[in-house]
This record gives sequence, C-alpha cells and structure tokens, in this order.
Amino acid sequence: MSQRRYLPLLAAVIVAWVMLCPVARAAKLSPGIRREGVPDIQNHDDPFWWAQIDFTKPHNIPWDVSDFATLAQSGVNGVEINLDWADIEPQKDQYDFQLLDRYMAEAAKAHLKLYLLFWESLWQEQQGKNPPPWITARDISSDGVAAAEPPWWDDVSRKAYFDYVARTIDHVKTSPGFGGVYASYGWLDSEWGMPSKGSHGITGYAPDDIRAFYRWLPRSYKTIASFNHRWHTSFHDWSDIPVPKPGDRLFPVYQGFRLYSVAEGFDAISHLVRVHTNATLLYSWGGDICGRIGPEVQGNDPDTFFQIAKKYHAIVNLDDANLPGLALLFGSLARSYRVPLLEEWTPGHDRMSRTPQWLGHIGLAAPFEVGDDFFIYPPRAQDRGFEYGWSAYMDWRATLAKVIHGRTPEQPVAVIVPTRKIVLSADLNAFPNLTSELGDFWRHYHVLPHFITDEEITQRVVDLQQFRAVVDLGEEITTLPALKRYSEGHPVLKSLDQAVPFLRPYVTVAPAIDSLEVVPTVEGSSVWLTIANTDAQNIYSGTMYFNPAAVGLDSKSFSVRNAKTGQTIPAIRSSNGKIQWQVKLAPAGFLVLHLRFFTLQSSLVNKK
Repeated sequence: MSQRRYLPLLAAVIVAWVMLCPVARAAKLSPGIRREGVPDIQNHDDPFWWAQIDFTKPHNIPWDVSDFATLAQSGVNGVEINLDWADIEPQKDQYDFQLLDRYMAEAAKAHLKLYLLFWESLWQEQQGKNPPPWITARDISSDGVAAAEPPWWDDVSRKAYFDYVARTIDHVKTSPGFGGVYASYGWLDSEWGMPSKGSHGITGYAPDDIRAFYRWLPRSYKTIASFNHRWHTSFHDWSDIPVPKPGDRLFPVYQGFRLYSVAEGFDAISHLVRVHTNATLLYSWGGDICGRIGPEVQGNDPDTFFQIAKKYHAIVNLDDANLPGLALLFGSLARSYRVPLLEEWTPGHDRMSRTPQWLGHIGLAAPFEVGDDFFIYPPRAQDRGFEYGWSAYMDWRATLAKVIHGRTPEQPVAVIVPTRKIVLSADLNAFPNLTSELGDFWRHYHVLPHFITDEEITQRVVDLQQFRAVVDLGEEITTLPALKRYSEGHPVLKSLDQAVPFLRPYVTVAPAIDSLEVVPTVEGSSVWLTIANTDAQNIYSGTMYFNPAAVGLDSKSFSVRNAKTGQTIPAIRSSNGKIQWQVKLAPAGFLVLHLRFFTLQSSLVNKK
C-alpha cells in the first residue's frame, strides 16, 4: 500500500538471532498453499484474490453482510482488514470484540476469509487508533523531534502490543471466517516509523532505543578492540562511542543496530503468532531500495523478510508490485528462498497505466506467486485510477488464474542488487535510482537474468557458479569472497548493458517502445504472455516477435490464442524461427496470450 512502506539489513546478525530463537511449529496453511505445511508452491486451483479494507467504512460506519457478499460475488476470496487497536482494546486489558465477531460471522456467511492486519503504530488516518491513546510513550527522531509512534525498544508498549495481538488471535482463531494474520511490528511498512512534521531526521533515538544500542554493541563486536579495528577508532570503552546520526561517519554502526532490531522484532512477533495459530501468516513489504535519507533507511531489507518468512512458513506481500524493478527482484528472491509472494498495489490518482503493470507482473514470481491484493476497497468514486484499477482487477482475475501456472524463464546470468551495502553505507545518496534502472533494463531488452542480493551471496542462498556471467552493480568484488572466487573463471561485469551479449531476448516488438511490458511464464509446452501497455495516452499498434528458444522451447508447430476469449491470433514463423503476430492495445490496455508448441523439444536456456 503506497501510503505505508519501506525496509534493508545486517545479514550476519540475522543469522545469529535466528539461531537463538525457538523453532516455529510447521504451519497448517489455508487453501492456496500446499506441499505438506511448507508454503513454497502455490495451489494453482485456489490463488489468493484479495481486497484490503479499513476496520470501518468512512464516518465509522461498520461493514455489513451485504458488503462481504458483494466482495464474494466479485470473485474475491479473502479480505485483509486493518484492525483498530483502540477500538478492540479501548483501555488496557479491557477488550471489545463485538464488531470483530460480527465481521467474522458475516464474512463466513459470504464464504470469505478475513486476514487480520495488526498495527503497532499509526498509519495516516488511523492516528489515535494505533496505538490507542493509553499508550503514551513516543519515539524521538535523530534531530530531537518527538515522533508519533512508541519507541521500538520500549518494553511496556511492546508487551502491550504483543498481548493485544495474542488475545485477539485467541478470540477469533476458531471462527470459520478467520483466515490468518499479518505479523507486523513498528510502523508497517516503514519499520522504524516516520518522523513527525518538522523533523528532518529518522526515528529510533528514544532513550530506550539508545540503551538497547549500547547492549547490542558488545554482542555484535565482542571487544572494544574489535570495534576500533573495524572502524579505525580509538575508544577505550563502549560508553565512549557516540550515538551516530545520519551523516556521521559511524552512522552505519547505528544503522546496523536498527536493522538488527527489525529482524529481532519480526522474529519475536512471528514466534508469538505461531504459538497461537498455525493459520496463514504474512509480512508486508513496501517502499523502495535506495540510499536517499528518509523512509528508505528505516529497516526495509527484503532479505530480512524472506529469511524470517522461510523460518515461520509465511508469505511475503510486495506492496507497489506494479514497479518493474521491485517485481523482478522479489520474484527472484521468492524463488531463491522458496517463499511464496503475494503482489499488492494501490491504484491511486492518475495511475491507470500502472494497473496493467501490476496485473502483468504476477508472472514474474512464478512458481511462487500466490495471487494479487487490491488496496484499498471500496474504489474511490472521485479517483478514476481506483475505479479503473478495481474494474481491471475484476475483469482479468479469472484469466490471470491461468497465467500463473509454470515458471519464470530466468537465464543463467545474475545481477547483484547491493541491498546490504546500500543500507549500511554512510553515503545516503548511494544508488538513488537503482530499482528504476533494473526495470528499465528489463523493459528495453526483454531479458530475464536472476536478480540476487549481496546478502544472498553472503548467506550462501545462491551459488554463483551456476551463472555464465555476473553483473556487480555495487563494486563488491573486493568485499564478497565468493564473488572474488567466481571472477577467477567467469566474467564479472560492471553495468547492466554489458550483460546483453550473455542474454537472449524472449520477445522483440516493432516499433520498439519501452512502455510495452511483456512477461512470459513457461508451463511445459506452453507459454503464457501478459502484455501491458503502460502508456495511458497512446494506443500501441505493431508486430511482436517471440523467440521460443530463448525460454528453452522449440517446435515446428504452434498456436497463439487470446487466453481470455479463446480466439486464435493469426501468427507465422519467420525465417529466424521467431513467432510473429500483430498486437494492438488501447492506452493502459492489457492482454493475455497463450502460446502452445507441439512436438516439443526441450533445451537448456543459453546452454553453456
């Protein structure tokens, strides 16, 4: 959801924490996930088609049975509901579940499941609800301004929040309308929260946070001598180390602590949830990956969430899934970690062209996609983008259920996205346009390398030896031993463009235009293509050339059909073996094609 977001992490610290934490029980998963309790492959017969709603309609009007029936009739099978802590626990240890109970019963009557979105701290219009007024502790930003949320390390507010989560889950978990839980802690998804108006810093500098920082230092660095060696300092005692702020040379130290805090907090809330339920568990990730000061340095590291999701059998929910760079990275992360991915987006003002992007990107996570999530229902009548987004979602839902079978045909080239280096860098302007550059590269060349992170390499989640070439965007060859060893026998490239000779475009279009996005999903002898015109003003009309060899297929016979209507699309094979046909798409238009190949001969993509 575009209004709440952002996340980064210190991988080695996470691993140490994970080793210390109790092992979660295997989850009994809701429909949509299978494989004996491990949610790593979706049940394609029942993907998630969700809408998100606030706890009440505008003007505090409760939802009623007709609202849930309307959602069910639209084809939605799950509803995320933003809980208001103050309404459920208006006074400490005094709970009022009457409205939530009603919602559970009415959702069940409509054959819907409700997924509870807990909020520890506020999110825009929910101010005064999360946290409730009786939680009075407040964080402090790096420039001394009081923030709107409790301090991350305040034990009193944390215990109150965890008690609220546990009591609520226990109360509703036997209801037939209960589907699962979003585990959240801090300001979801800007995990450390946003400074109040007038602040130009970042949060996390309350006294409780600083005390936790000084407890963390010796656990992380062991001795003051080790710290001095690492940072070229000459402190005599831990207490001599100042609390670093953005712009300070030692800021990466404090950022390392803040990232550890996110990992610790999400591990703790996940363990709590798993003690109380084996239902579907989700984490929400939003924002961007870059080095600009602000929400991007909060604690929004993708690897953190995939690592913890794997441990607790959870699903990662990608907000802003319409952004190509994020969709590409998270699809690859889902496959590397074998963690399912839900794709969400907010069709806000003037975003009609982004709705087809979001719909088409679902194929980038195959086979670990679990569906789409529309934020927020009901569509806002005054906002054309919302109305168009909801209409397109409902119009294409059934067709997309076919598309997400199969796999994303990644090619044996890796692009290293330096997420850890970015977030721990003292340079707050490092890589400001990274995700845009990733998306632009894919849109222009129509190739699918693996998008991996430096943390995946450090944690040995991926083996570099499987790749023909590697693009080192962060110049990390001197800091990643595995990359240094790889370079002794393989090309290590310095830019995305240098990878083009090692990749094969799966499609080309004439006239060439970067606003046309094409995503392939391969299923046996079939290829599903989603085609999105991301230009909201102009029609696209041209010729598309598909190269079956680029996705590991070859055949003398083929067919091309409109996946929604079943209509055959006239297509021919050109002399170079590519399949070509005419494409015409309206502004912000969307199309799904099904290509079938006969007398199939499988081949390895870009065989060494």
